[in-house]
Amino acid sequence: MDADARAATVQTIAGHMEDALEIQREVTDVSGLCVSKRWGNYVTCLYVFIKMLYLGNVILQVFILNNFLGTDNLFYGFHILKDLLNGREWEVSGNFPRVTMCDFEVRVLGNVHHHTVQCVLMINMFNEKIFLFLWFWYFMVSIVSVSSMFHWMLISFLPGQHMKFIRKYLRATDLATDRQSVKKFVHKFLGFDGVFCMRMISAHAGDIMATELIVALWHNFNDRVRKSPIEMFEGGVSQSPSKLDANFKTWLLGQARQQAMQNSKGGGHLFDSVLQGGQRDSFF
Repeated sequence: MDADARAATVQTIAGHMEDALEIQREVTDVSGLCVSKRWGNYVTCLYVFIKMLYLGNVILQVFILNNFLGTDNLFYGFHILKDLLNGREWEVSGNFPRVTMCDFEVRVLGNVHHHTVQCVLMINMFNEKIFLFLWFWYFMVSIVSVSSMFHWMLISFLPGQHMKFIRKYLRATDLATDRQSVKKFVHKFLGFDGVFCMRMISAHAGDIMATELIVALWHNFNDRVRKSPIEMFEGGVSQSPSKLDANFKTWLLGQARQQAMQNSKGGGHLFDSVLQGGQRDSFF
């Protein structure tokens, strides 16, 4: 794929993601919960919930296996392995007996004769190894499930992890960014689900693809801010005029610093003159 086609594809994907995130913000939350599309964390919470289901599934299978083996010991596999390593045979441990007594009937001339003889259960030699393998397999899957669940819970809901992830990719480019703009980009534009999608793209498509897509979304975000900066402040309609005024001033100051970094002289002074001069009232 050539550079132009790749750039067009990335821009198309960025446009679809932007539309999806915008639709999420417009969906009315009727559940009253903090887990919904309107809050922007629906997909993230659903993914973590699926991780919990994985863990619950493997724990349930361990209980079913223990119930089938007739034991209440949660560490049954470790006890069997310990007996095998210490040379304790089944006669002492009672695990998967090889020899037992079998009752059977023999009909001779109309009479039923009951016999009790010693039987060899060779199948238990294989059952012991099979169930031991299954028990440790479930145990390892449970460890991996717990680690994966807590890993995604930390990177998805721990404060600062979203900013850290996005800034890592923005710093890899030559874009001039300031912390306040990146914070608005992460929390107001991408949200939980947007950052989650970026993590998935980074994990499955690579860091290069994730960087290009984040840069494309960053440009789209800046274009929207330049066209209508008021819309980028969530809850602008319900905010008080003083708070909205302070938010807009903060945005202008951030743009002034960014413009000053990009231009040699005069580029950043335009916003300073607007904030300090008599024309300030025309903005607010």
